[in-house]
Amino acid sequence: MDILPIETPRLLLRQFAVEDAEDVFAIFSDEQTTLDCGGYHAFDAMDEEYGRLMQKFAGQTRYSVVEKKTGRVVAVISMMDAGRAVPGWDLGIEVAPDARRKGYAREALAAVVRTYFEQTDTVLFTGGHYAYNTASGALLKQLGFVYEGVEHKAMCHAERGPTDLVCYFLEKE
Repeated sequence: MDILPIETPRLLLRQFAVEDAEDVFAIFSDEQTTLDCGGYHAFDAMDEEYGRLMQKFAGQTRYSVVEKKTGRVVAVISMMDAGRAVPGWDLGIEVAPDARRKGYAREALAAVVRTYFEQTDTVLFTGGHYAYNTASGALLKQLGFVYEGVEHKAMCHAERGPTDLVCYFLEKE
């Protein structure tokens, strides 16, 4: 599926591109962000391994969230098949440390949900967070997601080992 371009008053959401690598290094070089969102250690250089990851991202259903005012990529949204019996997406977002607490994550994710419910056959979104990352749970609840349960020892975290994943869903009305 081609990614749908989305625009909000402050943001432009478009297909992730390899050229975004420099902007998103601020995200993937931040240890707290990578541990909280993916459970892996941060990159310390824009090296070959980082370049391969950027190539991989460019071939996936992934949004670059661009702040219109500056033209800078302030977040990355991943969309994976939710793996359910109905058409749906599993959402994830990583936000640059200096772009947090400005409402960008909520604005961008709300726009994705609205657009895909309106313009595609999507009927379900899922999302989750590590049990200790309660801020992500609060964001999902603000967006209308409903608590679904806990996948015990679902992910292997680089520092915490096997870690629970708290799961949510949002159905099209």
